[in-house]
Amino acid sequence: MAEVFKISDIDRLEIFSRRNKSSRPPFFAVFGKPVAHSLSPLMHNAALAEIAKSDSLYESSRYFAFEVEPEELNSAIEKLRAKNFRGINLTIPLKERAMKILSDFDESAKSAKAANTLLKTRSGWKGFNTDGYGILKAVETAFGIKPKGAKIFLIGAGGAARGIAAAFAKKSCAEILISNRTLERAEELSSEIRKNFGIDCKALPLHSEGEIPDGALIINATSVGLKDEDAPVLDFSKVPQSAAFFDTPYRRGKETSSVKASRERGLRAESGLAMLAWQGAKSLQIWTGKKLFGKLMLKEICPVATIVKAFDELKGSYHKAHDDLNHT
Repeated sequence: MAEVFKISDIDRLEIFSRRNKSSRPPFFAVFGKPVAHSLSPLMHNAALAEIAKSDSLYESSRYFAFEVEPEELNSAIEKLRAKNFRGINLTIPLKERAMKILSDFDESAKSAKAANTLLKTRSGWKGFNTDGYGILKAVETAFGIKPKGAKIFLIGAGGAARGIAAAFAKKSCAEILISNRTLERAEELSSEIRKNFGIDCKALPLHSEGEIPDGALIINATSVGLKDEDAPVLDFSKVPQSAAFFDTPYRRGKETSSVKASRERGLRAESGLAMLAWQGAKSLQIWTGKKLFGKLMLKEICPVATIVKAFDELKGSYHKAHDDLNHT
């Protein structure tokens, strides 16, 4: 698990307290709650070490995980700015809240109405959204699916879902169906997508498996799957086997319940590791101006995941063969 710090540690621990607004090297961080499961420090620190080989500015640069309550966000980013943290990633539940406290955003954050990447500027912080970039790269890598003409079934209507919906809409997907626990939030997001992009977009309640079209790309953009006790986000027995499932949550050293259930159904399925790597690589590029290190970052976090995936697929094949024998 990632070493997790509190905002109070900024003034208490020497590694932070001795720094000022011009201290070198620049530091970086991820804010969230929960955040202990995060693999972001592992992959970002690997990429920073690679950058340091050709740029001495980044020698000893580090990326830290901080547990931050939503009401702490404003004061937290100002504390880190005073200690020369050049960049901050935001995860659940802070992406939408950032839009309420910042005044400077690029187009990716504006269109998503959510920011997962903050860049230190002379006057404060600028918000970006790299979730869209990350998901597009991830589903093409995992499934060979390009966004143009794709049918998207999106679960969730929060900050991550906004970035994902906007990314696919910009690339001319065929349609987006948004299923959410609170139907009003799904309706709000679907209305924005229709208005801003002219894409066919419809709001649905949770458990609308019967609405999933053949060949759809199903994306879980909620936090369901982070905990051991989380049930699968869908009843996959009702999902067309021609669909593909992408779970934006990920588990350290294991697959989510939804990925397991979807593979048992025979669907192509992946957890959010590839998205994590590519959105993180884009964030690091924004902060440093260097090339994308997506492949390096994905390699850093994927060895355990590859073994887990192979085991799950083998177990799924065993269960299928066992069922076939029982029906002969």
